[in-house]
Amino acid sequence: MPRKRMCTTTELIQHLKSKGITFSYMDTAEAQHMLDTTNYYFKLTSYRKNFAKDNDEKYINLDFAYLTDLAAIDAQLREYLLELTLDIEHGIKTFIITNISNNSTEDGYSIVQEFKNKYPAQYEHTLTQLNKNRYLHDLYKKYHSNMPIWVFMEISSFGVLSLFTDFYYKKYKTKNLRQIHAHLKFCKNIRNACAHSDPFLINLFSDKEFLRHPSAPVMSIGEKMNISKEYITDLKINDLISTFYLHRKIQSSKLAEHRVREGKRLLNRFNRHNEWYSENQKINTFISILAKLIDYLS
Repeated sequence: MPRKRMCTTTELIQHLKSKGITFSYMDTAEAQHMLDTTNYYFKLTSYRKNFAKDNDEKYINLDFAYLTDLAAIDAQLREYLLELTLDIEHGIKTFIITNISNNSTEDGYSIVQEFKNKYPAQYEHTLTQLNKNRYLHDLYKKYHSNMPIWVFMEISSFGVLSLFTDFYYKKYKTKNLRQIHAHLKFCKNIRNACAHSDPFLINLFSDKEFLRHPSAPVMSIGEKMNISKEYITDLKINDLISTFYLHRKIQSSKLAEHRVREGKRLLNRFNRHNEWYSENQKINTFISILAKLIDYLS
């Protein structure tokens, strides 16, 4: 792809105008201040992909304020989803430690050594990161040569946790771990996107994010959530179904109630300017599905 000329903020605003984007709810001076101090052009304008164009390739019913509103909502959505994945991570680590502690064939050390032998690169990377951690370096000095499962779980990233869960399930076929094993890899996608602050509310229900063959466990849970099959084939919806399912399966009802209240506040934020998106089917469909996912936690 050829390089593009870097434009000034004023030039970028003129480009948006040429694409049919209006400045009725936020004037150009406010927009320039926003782009200069609060959010950058590439990320902010990514939300335009949720809006239709006319035959002249100009956006229909899209004001710059809509983009800033969606960016703010998206930040809150990512924060909410990240909290869910942190809850899930903690719950799975607790489950695995408890399961191994109650397994008479395990001593808490040999299982870590087996994982190290099977996945040496991932294991060594985990220890390298621990060695670099200025707050947990004492754990490295004490346990790096003889690592117990309770310490390994503490220092494992979400990705390594997902890998270990698969490894442990394949060894013991633990019934309670079967559904966790089936959904965790999809939950990891949500965790990574939110942790890296990737825009989430873009390319909603796009052919670019189409899953040809959703897994049977996700299809089954999605139907129980009353989500139409046609939407389960969307990558984001597929991963969200697994995330909300795991949270309900793993975490306590008390924590779930707290997350439901937070979810309701998030939905209220979505609807603050609902008249702006009243004719946007993609955004309204996503809000409807998110409401079902949040209700599933209760």
